[in-house]
Amino acid sequence: MTNMTQPIGVKERIHMLDVIRGFALLGILLMNIEFFQRPLTAMMFGFDTSLTGLDHSVGWTVFTFVQGKFYTMFSLLFGIGFVIFYDRAKQNHDHPRWLFFRRLLVLALFGLVHMVFIWGGDILLTYAIVGLLLLLFINSSAGRLWKWGLALFLLPVAMFWLGAVSMHFAMQSPEFAQQTLADQQQMQDTAMALISNAEQAYATGSYSEVLAARLAEVNMLYGGGGAIFFFPTVLGIFLIGASFARSGVFTSFEKRPTAYKNLLRWGLIFGLPSALYVGFYGTDIEMMMPSLDSALAFTLMQVANFGLCFAYMAIIALALRQAQRNKRQHWLQNLAPAGRMALTNYLFHSLFFTSLFYGYAVGLYGEYGRATTTALAVIVWLAQIPFSKWWLSRFKYGPCEWLWRCATYGKLFAFK
Repeated sequence: MTNMTQPIGVKERIHMLDVIRGFALLGILLMNIEFFQRPLTAMMFGFDTSLTGLDHSVGWTVFTFVQGKFYTMFSLLFGIGFVIFYDRAKQNHDHPRWLFFRRLLVLALFGLVHMVFIWGGDILLTYAIVGLLLLLFINSSAGRLWKWGLALFLLPVAMFWLGAVSMHFAMQSPEFAQQTLADQQQMQDTAMALISNAEQAYATGSYSEVLAARLAEVNMLYGGGGAIFFFPTVLGIFLIGASFARSGVFTSFEKRPTAYKNLLRWGLIFGLPSALYVGFYGTDIEMMMPSLDSALAFTLMQVANFGLCFAYMAIIALALRQAQRNKRQHWLQNLAPAGRMALTNYLFHSLFFTSLFYGYAVGLYGEYGRATTTALAVIVWLAQIPFSKWWLSRFKYGPCEWLWRCATYGKLFAFK
């Protein structure tokens, strides 16, 4: 193994993963569009119950069937991609761990710039930080990856229930209950003040005012203990994705048709009822303080995220497999170029919509309802499909993908 700079070639890419990645971009954007014109801190209060009419229907649909499911999908794809990248790097590189570390370092730089200077809802920095822990499991079998992944995924659920049960019994004491309610009110007041300041900054503020509001929100969400719950979840999903790659699921059409059918069946059996329960009964439950109601809602959210994510991915895999067996093209295959340019397209979403909404640019923050902005998100995603195909017919990589590759391998690759 002496070739130090041999990357994965275009012809070696797994087409199905690019299609799923292109589809995941839609779900990510449908989630993010809400928080391009709503402070991120507002997610601590759950579904926006102030919505009415068509805006409420669209918001509820996204909350129930999209929110959380597509970040789970992206995380699974990251875990699958980790195994593929590392296994190929071992064949062509003397130090594959160092190569993967550099890849994550560059991703962290993308994420840091994105989070600080464009939009605070970045996921890339989290992926880069948590992704380092994947190296601890690089030689693990599919079974071991699955067990560790499931355990880590369930760890935040267990912690939430522990806090909820402890709080439930502690609240039997009048003195403790009074102090807890006072603390909860103070937390809510702090969050509401932050939301109010952020809304004003995003709607009418200068770039420096938006930057200050963004950093305050990031500090609230991550510095307030959110990472304790979020990071184990992400690592668990990474490991489950890695277990899929080790066993050939979502990397092969012919070897695992039964696996896709099982994922679809069980994903719907567990995911759909959980999603509907949360959609009908969990929209007004706050997650700021642990309670038995919020613990149940959080548990079912996690089940719904996993179950429906598996179902969505399995539907795509089965559709593509059937098209391959019939030797015909499937319309889903048009998503592959957008998936190959997922990093560029993801960052473009933030750059475009913050420029459109924030006061330092076009300034349309709060001017349109949820239904209108969701329709706009779909239009942008649909436009990215032919644009990505056009771009890749002229260039080998998306611009951000090219920078990521060059920085990872430490050399300039041909762009065209």
